[in-house]
Amino acid sequence: MPQFIVAYDISDDRRRERVARVLTKFGLRIQKSVFIAVLDRTEHQSLRRELGAILRRCDTVEMFPIDARLSDLHVSWNSEPSQIASVQTYE
Repeated sequence: MPQFIVAYDISDDRRRERVARVLTKFGLRIQKSVFIAVLDRTEHQSLRRELGAILRRCDTVEMFPIDARLSDLHVSWNSEPSQIASVQTYE
């Protein structure tokens, strides 16, 4: 199953704690705001749905597949998408 790195930057304490609780159901915390998760497509969709119910425009969450061949599963919540200059994959 695909592995993902999930990182977030959320200023609101309550939302940040809620996001961490959701991520704990799906993966393992490796740093304070970074998780690694092994997700099949159904779990990936469930995680997106649960996070989407919590997040606001001011929050940033990135879900990166570790395998570059799965780049279509990259998910980004960010109020300022123009801040991301480019995303490159290396094979």
